Amino acid sequence: MNIRDTANINELAVLSNLESFNAELIKSGVDKPGRFRKLKEISNYQLIILNEKDFMKALKKLNEQIYSNRKNELKE
Repeated sequence: MNIRDTANINELAVLSNLESFNAELIKSGVDKPGRFRKLKEISNYQLIILNEKDFMKALKKLNEQIYSNRKNELKE
C-alpha cells in the first residue's frame, strides 16, 4: 500500500511539495536528519494552513446555506 492510496487532497499537495523541496535540500548538501527536521516542519505548517482554509470554506458555505434557508422562510 502506498501513502497516496489513503491520503486526502491536502496531504497529497503537501507530499508533492515535500518531494520537490527534498530534492532541493539534497542538491544543497543537507544531511538526512537535517532534511527530515526541515521537511517535518514544512509539512506541519502546510497542513495547518490547508486544513484551516478548508474549514473556513466549509463554514462560509454553511453560513450561506443558513442565510438562504432563513431568507426563504421569511418569504413564506
